[in-house]
Amino acid sequence: MDTLIDRYLAAVSDLLPANLRAETIPKIRAQINEALDERIKTEGHPADDQLISDVLKQLGPPEKIVASYLPPRYLIGPQLFPTFMLVLRIALPIIGILSLVGYFASHNQVSAYTWDQLFTNIFTGLGTVLTAVLTAFGNIVLIFAILQWAVPGFKLPAKEKVWDPRSLKAISHPDRIMRGELIVEIVFTLVFLIVFTFYLNRVGIYNYVNGQWVMTPILTSAFNAYIPWFILIWVLTIILDVILLQKGSWSIGSRVFSILLSGMSIALAASLIVNLPSLYTLEAAFSQYGVADTLQSLLNGVLIFIFSIVIIANSVKIIQQIIRLFKSKPLNVER
Repeated sequence: MDTLIDRYLAAVSDLLPANLRAETIPKIRAQINEALDERIKTEGHPADDQLISDVLKQLGPPEKIVASYLPPRYLIGPQLFPTFMLVLRIALPIIGILSLVGYFASHNQVSAYTWDQLFTNIFTGLGTVLTAVLTAFGNIVLIFAILQWAVPGFKLPAKEKVWDPRSLKAISHPDRIMRGELIVEIVFTLVFLIVFTFYLNRVGIYNYVNGQWVMTPILTSAFNAYIPWFILIWVLTIILDVILLQKGSWSIGSRVFSILLSGMSIALAASLIVNLPSLYTLEAAFSQYGVADTLQSLLNGVLIFIFSIVIIANSVKIIQQIIRLFKSKPLNVER
């Protein structure tokens, strides 16, 4: 179980530059131990949570003790920096998604994709997103820098608030699993698996004609070749989730399993984009209205966007899993 000292030193480590952690953390740990030993002698009883909390409260919040080890120069000061980071976390993902949507909305005229065109569009789309995100980041930095140096109130030191060590967040353990997320994933995967296995012949456009519902199929025979791959990926996903629920944490084997599964998902999504025009048709369902081509073009754009998100999300997942496979052991903050 994480102690208050564990959480305190972990919070301090997160705030320190990487090149200062190895030298600074032992000094702060020694400072805490010294203050704790003095308190133990004064109080006359072994250390408990209350005594540790009093010692840490005397030292001050992690931000305060870290500040003594850092130079005072900054572009965005400590009063504005939390707001700055909050704005970045909210604005940049939204801008990235909107730019990606805008890119694919303007490239939704799909007749037939080659693999070269697919990868060209994906990388061009990612380049568009990166450009938009970097531009937004630069503008946000500029705005906050102007506020920092133009508004007198932001140049003054922030008023210290009463700080409670018990408010420290728990130490992050990257190998731990989120049981709730896994259970939700299993449930939804099972739903898709059941639909593809037993009800795929009911996927189509439904119209109410002469007092009854009539279904017009939209999937072509070419789509049937993808059904086993969908089923395989979903079955493997459920197997991985069940293993994680049983083990209670990630291991090297489960991370490699996840990387391979993400690779299969990327390959499937890329193949779907390339062969999208041959996998479904709206001609039979909307030919009488004269809008089949327009609707199919719009739907192509939506599906390309969705499959591209799948590719990007699984690529990020692969990178994260590889990083965690080779990540060094967490900093030892035990007393």
